[in-house]
Amino acid sequence: MVHPLIKVMLVGGKGDGLMVSVADNATEISVTPAQYGAKSGQPLSYRIVSQTIDDERYFFGVFNESHELTRGMKKLFG
Repeated sequence: MVHPLIKVMLVGGKGDGLMVSVADNATEISVTPAQYGAKSGQPLSYRIVSQTIDDERYFFGVFNESHELTRGMKKLFG
């Protein structure tokens, strides 16, 4: 079965602020150095969480627990 894609905003790490597409059943996403603009380095893993704001569901990739979702939300809504 093919799952529809969702847009995920990355929060924290070198991929902060990137929007990426993943299957709607994904719980994690790995971002390559090329995706976050580096010539080399390690892939970064983000945990996908959802947040409902004004009856709209948004998806965020959280680099680690110390990054607040509000950073990504400010970029999205600011």
